[in-house]
Parts: sequence; structure tokens; C-alpha cells
Amino acid sequence: MTIWMKPTLTDEKIEAMEPLEAFRYAEDLLESRFPREAARVLRPVAELEPRNAAVCELMGRAHFAAAHLGPAEQAFRTLTELEPTSAWAQKALGLALDRQSRHGEGAVHHRLAAAMGASERDATRVELVDRPGA
Repeated sequence: MTIWMKPTLTDEKIEAMEPLEAFRYAEDLLESRFPREAARVLRPVAELEPRNAAVCELMGRAHFAAAHLGPAEQAFRTLTELEPTSAWAQKALGLALDRQSRHGEGAVHHRLAAAMGASERDATRVELVDRPGA
């Protein structure tokens, strides 16, 4: 479902949603480019299910898209703990660290993603960090 206008969400509306309904609505909001609203709708679900990988991924994506880099990093860190063999999760954490100008820390996760076969870009990011003077 595409959401065309910025939704008006009250805390009462969000609290009244069932967890699955809130998760699906947050997916729609993120797809429709309302990441702040998606994170807000997803917050109660994340509190209810803090170790759910799907919730962590969606929360991380919403925060990253909203440029809330600290919360995005935390969500992706939790995701990498839950799914240590996920190249996507390693790459996402690396990108969140890169956007905070923490390239050295991000390179570790890009190396892991490259080793897992994520993409050539991950190896390129590592090469950029490893250059002399970087």
C-alpha cells in the first residue's frame, strides 16, 4: 500500500494497534518514505519483541532512512548479534558507522560482509579505509 500524505498518528492510535498490524503499517510507511513515522509506529513492537530480527531490521532501516544514526547503529548491532551470518546485517551496520564518519569501525563489518560474498562494493569500501592517509 502506498501512503501519499503524511499520516497523522496519535499515541492512542499507535497503542491500539496489534503488533503485527503495527509492523505491517511501519513497513508501508517506510516504503512510502515516512521513516520517522515508521520508527514511531514500530517502537512499541520493538519494546515488546526486542530480540526479533525482523523488527530490528525494520527499525534499523527506518532510523537509517531518517538519519537517526545512533538508533540505527544500535538496531543493526542487535541484528548482527541475532543473525551473525547475515551479510546484509553486517553491511547495514558498516554503512551506519560510515555515515557517522567511523570508517575504521565500519570497515570491520564491510570486511565480514565481503567475506560472506555480499558484493564487490564492500571490498572497495575496505580498500578506501585501508589507503595510506585515510
